[in-house]
Amino acid sequence: MNRILLLAVVLCFSYGCSFYRHVVVSEDGTVAPWYSKRDDKAYQTQWNKERSSWEIKNAEARFQAGQIDRSTYNRIRRQHGLSAAD
Repeated sequence: MNRILLLAVVLCFSYGCSFYRHVVVSEDGTVAPWYSKRDDKAYQTQWNKERSSWEIKNAEARFQAGQIDRSTYNRIRRQHGLSAAD
C-alpha cells in the first residue's frame, strides 16, 4: 500500500513539473500551451524577441529593487547582447 501511494505521489509531481515546463502564461494571465505553435518559425522568432525584452526589463526592475546584484544584472544584459551597465 505504501509503495502504491509513493508511486502515485511521484507520478503526480513529475507530471505537474512536465506540464508547467511546456506552458506559457501570457501578459493577460491566460495559459497558452507553447507546443501549439512550436513549428512556426516566425512565431518563435517573435516570441524569443519578446521574451528577451521582458528578461531585460525584469532584470532591471529586480536590480533597482535590490533583489539581484550588479554582476547578475550585467550577466543577464550580456546574455542578450547588451553592454554591461555601470
